[in-house]
Amino acid sequence: MFLMEETKEAATAQSFNEICKILSECQSPNEAAEFLACLCTPAEREDFSKRWLSVKELYKGTPQREIAKKFNMSLCKITRGSKELRKENSAFKKILDKSQN
Repeated sequence: MFLMEETKEAATAQSFNEICKILSECQSPNEAAEFLACLCTPAEREDFSKRWLSVKELYKGTPQREIAKKFNMSLCKITRGSKELRKENSAFKKILDKSQN
């Protein structure tokens, strides 16, 4: 049973890495959007988008409760983004710093 779970985890990790590679090789944002639209349900796309909106708001200094109200999100999801932003070498922070230049 354990081996089976380990195999599932490896397959999932490999699939995630493949998705990242596909997105990085897209020729345009539109091509990436089309791929994600096929891969995700409308609800998943909305959730994904709200999470990124919350991270951008946190980066700007918007309080978590204000973000929760503004985007109708749980504080739990917003707190996760906040923790990621505070991490040393945060990927979120690197991306957002780069987009500010």
